[in-house]
Amino acid sequence: MIPVALLTLNACSQRSSLPPATQPSMLNQQNSVPELTQWPTALSPNVSNARTLFDKYASQIYQKSHPQGMVIVMINNSQTLNRSFGTTTPESRNAPSMNSLIRIASITKLMTSEVMLKLQDDGKLLVTDPLQKYSYYGVDIPLVSAQSPIRLYHLASHTSGFPREQPGGKWGRPVFIWPTHGDRWNWLKKATLTSPAGNQAAYSNLAYDLLADALVKASGKSYPQLLQQYVTQPAGMTNTTLTPTPAQCQRLLIGYKPSPCSDTIAAAGSGGVYSTPADMQRWMQGFLTSHNAMRKATASKEQSVYFPRNRLSSIEGMDVAGRADGVGLGWVYMAPANGIPAIYQKTGGGGGFNTYMATIPELNIGVFVVITRKPNGTKFSEVTQGTNALVRALAKDFYQ
Repeated sequence: MIPVALLTLNACSQRSSLPPATQPSMLNQQNSVPELTQWPTALSPNVSNARTLFDKYASQIYQKSHPQGMVIVMINNSQTLNRSFGTTTPESRNAPSMNSLIRIASITKLMTSEVMLKLQDDGKLLVTDPLQKYSYYGVDIPLVSAQSPIRLYHLASHTSGFPREQPGGKWGRPVFIWPTHGDRWNWLKKATLTSPAGNQAAYSNLAYDLLADALVKASGKSYPQLLQQYVTQPAGMTNTTLTPTPAQCQRLLIGYKPSPCSDTIAAAGSGGVYSTPADMQRWMQGFLTSHNAMRKATASKEQSVYFPRNRLSSIEGMDVAGRADGVGLGWVYMAPANGIPAIYQKTGGGGGFNTYMATIPELNIGVFVVITRKPNGTKFSEVTQGTNALVRALAKDFYQ
């Protein structure tokens, strides 16, 4: 059982006049993780050890996963390192770089949750608002129980009851261009669900795109505007977008079964974001304190755990990178073990890419990896397992 004290900050502290019954139980607990000023800010005790560990694990991850190309980025307190392996395309001899364009795929979801929380801070919505409040075209959101309406935090925590994908997708279609906004809301007119909100966690791309639609309606702004205002501009991410330019597309890494480099606004909430390893380092830094950077104000709320595993009837599609001991707003929580603090992680994949981010915010450790796939033999499990081993090794080194 996950101790309640380790779970969440009150993500609904704004406009708290809502009755407690409308708030998820995990939102009413105080997170015992140290406050910002208490987080370690010194360099890891042995910088050379950390570099040696990083080089060792980065090489092993590349060798065991067999990707076309790979970039790995590490933040270890005030130390940052990156390594590149392989080639940018099957025909190229050039190695990927920190400025290569990549698809972050489902790590996009973490940014969608960031937008939601910042809109709450700005008084535009509550994470406990029902999706019905932000419906389009007069659509009635399907319900299993009138006592359990689908709320925004259900969409963000994969507990809404919506399927992983909207039915009707065509095999081989380019990634992140379907369903469109209109497709989603037309489907909802006749959709039926079988699980009440908050009962089980079942991974859902559809839910996150509906969440993005709700954020647009709540704010009165387009989703690209929201992404820029709340995510990319504050972090200084100049190459992160849903609408890449021709010049950016020239830098897109190419893997097995690539999709065209095009507008992905249709999947803005679930997987459509393009970025670079350099920009992802900037974004990851927002969850980690170093000598010259403090964690962003919403970091703890973004990584709060809303549903411990033992309070859900089942979990589907959340154990990709390791056992999910709890789920939050996109982040997957892996409980402390063997003296190592909790890991907060997220996987992504699509269009020939796989991505993974694993952080130990208590020790200001984070690793981001992106790979492009080969036709045969690329093993994403080696990426997740190797990255988890790396962050744990860095944590052990921190304590020595």
